[in-house]
Amino acid sequence: MLIAGRQAYLLAAGRGKRAGGPKAWLLHEGRTLLETQLAFLADLLDPASIAVSIQGDWLEKCRRLDARVHWVPVDASLSPLSSLLSLIKELPLKAWSFLYHVDMPVWEEGLFRALSERSPAAKAAGTEAIIPVEGGKGGHPVLLSPTLASPLAGLDPSKDRLDHWLVSRKAERFDVPYPCIHENWNYREPSPRSACLPRRER
Repeated sequence: MLIAGRQAYLLAAGRGKRAGGPKAWLLHEGRTLLETQLAFLADLLDPASIAVSIQGDWLEKCRRLDARVHWVPVDASLSPLSSLLSLIKELPLKAWSFLYHVDMPVWEEGLFRALSERSPAAKAAGTEAIIPVEGGKGGHPVLLSPTLASPLAGLDPSKDRLDHWLVSRKAERFDVPYPCIHENWNYREPSPRSACLPRRER
């Protein structure tokens, strides 16, 4: 069953210098990371509520993956915040929205549903973002409230960083049993599948 009323922003335009090339196209179990992330998100959300930042020359290739998704060409040399602002311009932040990078193996349905189910209580408390926490350390995906749309628009992507800025906002740290929230594949070899499982299943 799809999670209704939620959106996702996936940052995938990076050049992946440490990985030997763009991480969006690294292979994992026979599929690229971008395909893996897209298949996961499309099982949880309406594809029309997914926006992905990509390099400009990937546009036609990405549209062939799923034409319903918002593919947003950005300058890969600019900051992740710059990419996020481009995504929000294409798909306005009008609903609680997941945000993470293509190299983060967070494809765990229970994680996304837990964050989504937390949002009504967070909204009632005036919370602006929900940050998953495991072992005392925060990770991804971050769930952004639509109340952040206007404040985000005022940020300067050349000097501001979203993680630092969120410290000054009303963000809830929400405990989850998923160690994968800390994972990112900065190098060519991806992490073992066991790193993505809930701690109780490892």
